[in-house]
Amino acid sequence: MSRKCEEESDLGAPRSSIMASSAELDDLMEQSIRDFRREPAFFRALLDATVYAHAPPSDQSERLRLVMFKSPDDGQLVVPVFTDEGKAEFAARGNVRIVSMTGRTLFDVTRGAVVMINPNDARCTLYPEEISELLASGTIAPIQKSQFQANETRCYKLDQVPRLLAKALKKTLPGIRTVEVAYVAGLKWQRPDHPDSLLIALGGNADKAEQEVRATATALHLAVEQLDRPVDMVHFDMSQAQPEWIRRLGLKPVYRRRLGQPMSVSKYN
Repeated sequence: MSRKCEEESDLGAPRSSIMASSAELDDLMEQSIRDFRREPAFFRALLDATVYAHAPPSDQSERLRLVMFKSPDDGQLVVPVFTDEGKAEFAARGNVRIVSMTGRTLFDVTRGAVVMINPNDARCTLYPEEISELLASGTIAPIQKSQFQANETRCYKLDQVPRLLAKALKKTLPGIRTVEVAYVAGLKWQRPDHPDSLLIALGGNADKAEQEVRATATALHLAVEQLDRPVDMVHFDMSQAQPEWIRRLGLKPVYRRRLGQPMSVSKYN
């Protein structure tokens, strides 16, 4: 589907002159699930498409309030959002009201919340950091999940961590409150179709691992685009022993949260 950006929205992100139908939006979402490189097209369409959410059946409040539920993945409270009115009605089962608005409006009024799109299907979860970036720039950094196999990769110590990356990490991580430490190494893939990459190892809260990684990726993506090789990221639990490969390589942290370090005011919180 061709989408031509013709005007700027009042939130600063490009607004399309064409609104995707529910079927088109679902198709774009399925494409983005199969191929992470399709995510930007889906998110651009999502901003201007009509989406549906649940509101209390009777609410005297002058402000719009939306129903939340516990995520089946981690028990975190999320706002369910639907790309199709029928999906919203099926999930509501007559217990809540259906409200509709553009994706842009919904993300703006739910700032700070976790949003789960189509929770009963192949769902897509967006964290507050990603929503802020989506509203500001019109897209989110594409992220691909991979499983590191011991026989496929080898970590090595860099002669020097790229200055641009080190600077970006030191600027970003104080605002991601549960990240305690970060290391950077080189990563060599044994497969010929995978070039060497930079590997960021984040130490933080195991229960917040995915959000910490995605918040970091969202904040770093402009810096990463200026590097001469791709960047991979892994996470380890700070309540457990330090990963053996970090000790073996003798890596020094690029960032470590200081005891009593004040939390910076950040758009990622």
